[in-house]
Amino acid sequence: MSVKAFILVHIKAGKIVPVIERLARLDGVKEAYPITGSYDAIVKAEVNDIKDVHQKMIDKIHQIDGVTDTSTHIVLQ
Repeated sequence: MSVKAFILVHIKAGKIVPVIERLARLDGVKEAYPITGSYDAIVKAEVNDIKDVHQKMIDKIHQIDGVTDTSTHIVLQ
């Protein structure tokens, strides 16, 4: 059974478009959108297990130039 998560992303000013484009190309990312509110983007991800949320998603997201912070929310149902 796969693990689904929504990841909120803070992005440096002027970097939103290139960061969204990079996020959308990551393995496991189903959707990525710029949003309003206290975060700049939201990512819908689906990976094999909880370990992959960290190793395949969070670590890779933080390597993208312009990403400053994330908040990950695992889907329970």
